[in-house]
Amino acid sequence: RALFELGIQKGMISKPDEDGLPKYVWAVDADGEAYEAKLGGTTPNGYHGYRLSSDDDQREVVLKEWKKR
Repeated sequence: RALFELGIQKGMISKPDEDGLPKYVWAVDADGEAYEAKLGGTTPNGYHGYRLSSDDDQREVVLKEWKKR
């Protein structure tokens, strides 16, 4: 939850949808691991998060942008 909140604070979100919620929120932990939370799942307006694998192109984008912010 803390990583999710930090991602929002740093503006690491996708464009909000018609409900005003971003589909994605990205964050990087203290060990340099990139994570993505995606809107959807079992609860309305809920997010589920996962670590981005090293072969995921989005991982490098998140890591680079996180350093800027």
